[in-house]
Amino acid sequence: MTKFISVFNNKGGVGKTTLTWNIADSLAEAGNKVLLIDFDPQCNLSIAMLGADSFKKYVSDPSKQRTIRSFLQGYLQNTGPGPIQLYVGPHTHNNVHIVAGDFWLNVYSDSLSVGNDLLTGTGISKFTALRTLVSKLSEQGRTYDYIMIDLPPSFGGLVRSALYSSDYLIIPCTSDTFSEYCIGLIAQMWPQFISDWETGLHRFKQNNYAMKDYDNFGRPKFFGWIFNGFDTRLDKMLRADQAHYENIAQANQRLADGLKSNIGAHAVRAVEDNDYSIGQVEDMNVLIKNSLWQNIPASKLADHQQVKSLTGDKQKWSEAQLVLIDKVAKQINNIAQNIVAKA
Repeated sequence: MTKFISVFNNKGGVGKTTLTWNIADSLAEAGNKVLLIDFDPQCNLSIAMLGADSFKKYVSDPSKQRTIRSFLQGYLQNTGPGPIQLYVGPHTHNNVHIVAGDFWLNVYSDSLSVGNDLLTGTGISKFTALRTLVSKLSEQGRTYDYIMIDLPPSFGGLVRSALYSSDYLIIPCTSDTFSEYCIGLIAQMWPQFISDWETGLHRFKQNNYAMKDYDNFGRPKFFGWIFNGFDTRLDKMLRADQAHYENIAQANQRLADGLKSNIGAHAVRAVEDNDYSIGQVEDMNVLIKNSLWQNIPASKLADHQQVKSLTGDKQKWSEAQLVLIDKVAKQINNIAQNIVAKA
């Protein structure tokens, strides 16, 4: 069964895009088919995977229907969903496909009215459009093991829409106080999102009592969190990073407890020992720039020379850098394996 996974934190700069891309590549290397949906108007996932020049071509002419806009435009014009274009990256595994993002998503987000569309039940299809997108692909014979959705750092309509369409939510966190604070904000907003969905679904079914298309939507589970961007010395996390890790782990525990209390046990993945961590990826330093510049997943950087600057000059990786590439690859693979085992 296809698993829908949203990757979200209200804080920017926590590695949502990088982790989504790299985990998808690792899942594909293990034999899975993965669809990435760039649902962030910044389009960083599309640029990272496809390259800036290629992406510019896809968004330069909306009439050519090359981005997610072509599928969603009809929801604003009451003409129904449109065509879907998929892409593969030059260095990402061929079993990873992406629906390219579009800056126009800001327009779609503004059109998602909680009051007029969701709470009245008259427009809940707009809030589950991503499920419809995957269903349309399935009708075309394109099926996937995992759908991974990259999201903006906000609590707007795009995030609501992705959560209502998702089976799981993964929260990336970095080594700072703000990550802990933002988990608290998620704990406040998530129950309200689900309450709004249930209100809208109830009103929808009052007029469409025999229709069950949306019955299993709007029930995402908290899957867990990823600690990203910390430093190590002699393979041991630095003391400051360890302190942040422990605080963030407690914040995620409070999130899980709050979801169980306010929504129900079904809102949280069952875990042992209340450990919701699904992995760690340490600071990639110069690796991340090269990964983005060359559109190469971090685990595959050893197969390519590093770019010294955007002028294109290249040189070999140092031994220390090769060791880091190997460590990062193993850390990302571990997260992918945890997703396969526990989703």
